[in-house]
Amino acid sequence: MRRKNILLILLLLLLAAGGGIGYTYQAERTPEYALAQLVDGVKSRDYDKVKKYADVDRLITSTYDESTAVLADNIQALHETYPQDWFFRHDTAFMKNYIAERRSDDIVFIQRSLEFYMDPKLMPISRSDGQAKWVSDEMGKFEDSYSVELKSVQKKDKKAIALFAITGHEDSYGKLVPQLSITAELEQQEDGHWQVVHLANIEEVFYPVVKGIEAYWTLQGWQ
Repeated sequence: MRRKNILLILLLLLLAAGGGIGYTYQAERTPEYALAQLVDGVKSRDYDKVKKYADVDRLITSTYDESTAVLADNIQALHETYPQDWFFRHDTAFMKNYIAERRSDDIVFIQRSLEFYMDPKLMPISRSDGQAKWVSDEMGKFEDSYSVELKSVQKKDKKAIALFAITGHEDSYGKLVPQLSITAELEQQEDGHWQVVHLANIEEVFYPVVKGIEAYWTLQGWQ
C-alpha cells in the first residue's frame, strides 16, 4: 500500500513544479518570478532555492492530508473502478484508521524521498532510505516526461492563484497522465518574495492521477 500512497503524493508535487515552464521575465517580487525560480531550483537540484519559493513541508502535509481524505471517502468508487486492485478492497473507516496510523511515517518518507531527489550523491543507509531512493529515481523519470505551461496568474493583495497545464510527452511515463491542470496558491512573504503554499485542486486531479498510477503499476509489471 505504501508505494501507491506515496507515489500519488509525489507525482502531484512533481508535476506541479518539476517540468519546463513557459515564462517571460518579471520583477523579482512577483508570483511569476517565484514560480520560475522554483522550477529552476528543481531543475538544478538546489533545495535551498526550492524551499525559498515553496513551503515544502506545508505542501507535503496539506497534499497528503487532502489526497488521503479523498482516497478514504471514495474508496468504494475506487474499488468499483479498479476491482483487481486489492489496495482499494477496504471501507472508509478502515482507510481513515490506516492513514492516521501511518501519517507521520509517510510524511517523513516523502521528505526523505525529496532529499534524495535533490541530492543525487546522497547514499541510502537503511531499508527505508533505499525505498526513498527508488522513489526519487522514479521522480526523475517523471520529470523528463512532462512539460508544464503557466497559463495564468491572478494576484490579489498578498495572495495569488497560478494555473498550470501539464502535458505528458509521447513516452511510456508521459502517457500515464497525458493532460492535467494544477491550481497552485501563493502567498507573499514578509521580505516581498512569493512562495507556493498549497495545491488547491487535489480532488479534481485525484482520479486522473490514480488512473495514471494504475497504468504505472501495469507498466512496471506489478499486480
